[in-house]
Amino acid sequence: MMKMKTTPSSDLFGEVPSANTHPAGDGVARLKVQKTAQGNKLSAAQQRFNKQLARVNNLGRQMQDIEQLAASVREPHLAQISAFERAIAQTQAQMLLFLHERLQRKGLSAAQQKSVCALVQSLLQVARPEMDEAQWTALHAQYFPPEVQKQQAQERQEAKQQVLDAVADFLGRPLDLDGIDGMDSPHELLEAVMRQVQADRDTAQERQAARKAGRPPTAKQRKAEQNALDAKAALRAIYRQLASALHPDRETDPMERERKSALMSQANAANARGDLVTLLRLQLQAEQVDEAHIASMADEKLAALSLLLKEQVAVLEREVAEAEMRLSNELGVMVSATMKEAVLTAHLQRLQREMARTAEGMQQDLERVRDDAELKRWLREQAALARQQEREEAMLMRFGGFY
Repeated sequence: MMKMKTTPSSDLFGEVPSANTHPAGDGVARLKVQKTAQGNKLSAAQQRFNKQLARVNNLGRQMQDIEQLAASVREPHLAQISAFERAIAQTQAQMLLFLHERLQRKGLSAAQQKSVCALVQSLLQVARPEMDEAQWTALHAQYFPPEVQKQQAQERQEAKQQVLDAVADFLGRPLDLDGIDGMDSPHELLEAVMRQVQADRDTAQERQAARKAGRPPTAKQRKAEQNALDAKAALRAIYRQLASALHPDRETDPMERERKSALMSQANAANARGDLVTLLRLQLQAEQVDEAHIASMADEKLAALSLLLKEQVAVLEREVAEAEMRLSNELGVMVSATMKEAVLTAHLQRLQREMARTAEGMQQDLERVRDDAELKRWLREQAALARQQEREEAMLMRFGGFY
């Protein structure tokens, strides 16, 4: 944003954060209640205000850090991962075509033919993007005739029923199957089931809240309700003071009117999301308040502001957690807002090396299986790996890994 040099009476703001930027830095430091020159101890209300202010500032910095972290590593990493995924998919398509061709020749036992057929069926599920559509359709019809599709549908239904039974046992009641019966994807099924679990919890909380609402409020509850009202009133008062100073219609200078209009938009956005810190920073920059004014606030006023800050902390904590989850899913590694770029880069490079090894290993397998003796040895290895995976999945289910 351009800074304008004006007379002290009209130089209201200087540079302020955008509506999408969380407060951090010197502006927040100026809001902190300082000890007086006499070194008087801060009151409990002042200490709570400073503590919540520091938490908002810290979480705001974390949001900025994770956004900068994402911007610095996302593009090159995803380009690398995409290249490896493409190489893997191409090798899978080549393996599919080779195994299909090998099944047309003699030399494999019935068990080996069954193993190869199962591998082809598995590869058909993932190799489609790298194959000619007509070729893929013909192979799919060959390896998934109606009787095979019927058997697989039955197996999926049995597996799904096991999951539903396990969840029903966990909940202690039958599941509501509305909308679930048509789901075949384990991921979709799990999400639908967990939504029911959450709905159960929400219902229980609503019942508990309704029971509490039917009782006369305690003194503590009345005080909490009054504190909440005081906090909202304090936020409205600060916003109204800013709105009065920033109203662009009161400016005759076109450039200053445009400037104030932009700042007013920021104040509106901050008020809408309950962003007390941004509103206070705007007040400081507008010279409506100063450090001494904040330090001299009555404890009751600071308590109301602290409650607003506490609510803002909760919002920021959710935003940080959601940003961490989004970036973790996007990059394929666990990411935290406090992670240094060098540490994240090391994790990403490790994932890239793993994918490179996977792509290289699959290419080596493709070369290896062209020899019949190696193909048969490789089939035994694949069967052993499949058995190991089944044991691990069964162990997870047994000890609650589903949840």
